[in-house]
Amino acid sequence: MRRLPLYIAMLAAVGTAGLSLPSAAHAQGTAAEILERARGQARDIEELRKVLNGPDQNMRLATFDAMVKSGDEALRLIAYETGLASADSVLRAMAFKALLLSQNNLHLTLTPDPAAPKPIQEASADYLVKNGSGLVVPIDGRNAEAGTFKSSYWQGQVSGTELVFNYSSRITGTMSLQDDNAVAGVVRLDSGRTQFLASGKLR
Repeated sequence: MRRLPLYIAMLAAVGTAGLSLPSAAHAQGTAAEILERARGQARDIEELRKVLNGPDQNMRLATFDAMVKSGDEALRLIAYETGLASADSVLRAMAFKALLLSQNNLHLTLTPDPAAPKPIQEASADYLVKNGSGLVVPIDGRNAEAGTFKSSYWQGQVSGTELVFNYSSRITGTMSLQDDNAVAGVVRLDSGRTQFLASGKLR
């Protein structure tokens, strides 16, 4: 659907350059077919959005699940977007889990936690100087039903709109959904010798 305006613009440019009548008729027919398909898709999407925002929770949850499992990237993204912004806490939690477990990595940015004791703050600042402020949590070995992932020494659990993860005993983190596109929380590295405020984007 995103290519539609560009396609129409190309047809218009070719037409003004002196397209022959049969070719012009064919192009117009093709454009009309594309427009009709686009209108049909738009109607379907609008209907799905209404159900996701409708009064029947069972229908909301079933529709979300069907959209995520449809194999259609556009429908999946719309389901994530609508679910994360929903006032329905159950749908929001479903969207958070589904989107998080659809990714290969969660990229976090770390800053020293000002609530930590001063020695830990200093150790945290030194860590960032030596290693940088980025932390990548690999999401692999997923179990969508349980909301878990496990890869090598990494493991994590999604519960509601909260993610808890660890790397053996060396790294632990607790992240919560902040809005429809961000997570934030506390991460401890070096077996608790450092402590950070962490944040990251879901999309």
